[in-house]
Amino acid sequence: MAEVHVIGQLVGGSGFPDNTLFCKWGIHAGSAWKLLAGLSGGQTQVDSPVLGETSYWCHPIDVHFATKGIQGWPKIHVQVWHQDTFGRQELYAYGFVHVPTSPGHHVVQCVTWQPVGSFREQVLQIGRASCRERV
Repeated sequence: MAEVHVIGQLVGGSGFPDNTLFCKWGIHAGSAWKLLAGLSGGQTQVDSPVLGETSYWCHPIDVHFATKGIQGWPKIHVQVWHQDTFGRQELYAYGFVHVPTSPGHHVVQCVTWQPVGSFREQVLQIGRASCRERV
């Protein structure tokens, strides 16, 4: 049985409407993969930077898999959330990246997309945003 070690960190996020962010993450693999050690998911702390638009998490990831084949290679799924001053949480974006297949040091950037919803939900979202601005 082959083994794969994934050791790294979720560094941070930028380019979102607000910068008080945290990240929920999970590593998903196919049925031929068995998690031997480490956590398959978690959540970072909320970072509210004073300067700049980048929220830094520096959240460690350390997992150990065993596998019978390469089918179902692990992916890291992320959800970027915003937390306002009242503790309310809102999903800003989600995305995924494949774990690199070659050994060594890698810098991987995860492009995210934002859920849109129906036209009615978009209109309600605009109204909710303007109400939040008045609070």
